[in-house]
Amino acid sequence: MRILLLLSLALIVAGPAHADATRDALAEIAKCADIAEASERLKCFDAAVPSAKSVLAAPAQQPAEKRGLLDWFGFAGPQKPVTKPEDFGKLAQESRPGEEITEITATVLEFAKTRRGKSVFILDNGQVWRQLDADGTEVWDPAPDTKMKVTIETGAVGSYNLTIEGRNGLIKVSRLK
Repeated sequence: MRILLLLSLALIVAGPAHADATRDALAEIAKCADIAEASERLKCFDAAVPSAKSVLAAPAQQPAEKRGLLDWFGFAGPQKPVTKPEDFGKLAQESRPGEEITEITATVLEFAKTRRGKSVFILDNGQVWRQLDADGTEVWDPAPDTKMKVTIETGAVGSYNLTIEGRNGLIKVSRLK
């Protein structure tokens, strides 16, 4: 029990300490940028870079709650019905009990494509959905000044399908935000 207490205390202290080290390294570099003489500025940068490299090389500590979610990533959580539109597409552990929602309809505020040509939809309700890499469906850019209405519904085995109003077919998506 004492070991767990000490370990958790060490993790709590390590996060802010890492942030302070990063801040200190950046402060050193910022001071160097203010030096007018080129040779002195170069010496200052040469002295500041090793500490900045060591801070950047050290892995950042994540809060305990985020680590817990990452540990469970890929496992099916308890199947709880989704009750509010803002919870649609989130992990089962994050949703709240109540009336189940199986689909949402929204307007696309922004539409973008990734480097691999996959579509990203930013909706008017604040949600961000990305086309899955395994989905080969090509989505054409909407015409300028045209509001694209989409419906996202739950699919088989915890997947989500997006359909665009007025177009045939569906797009497999995952929620980013």
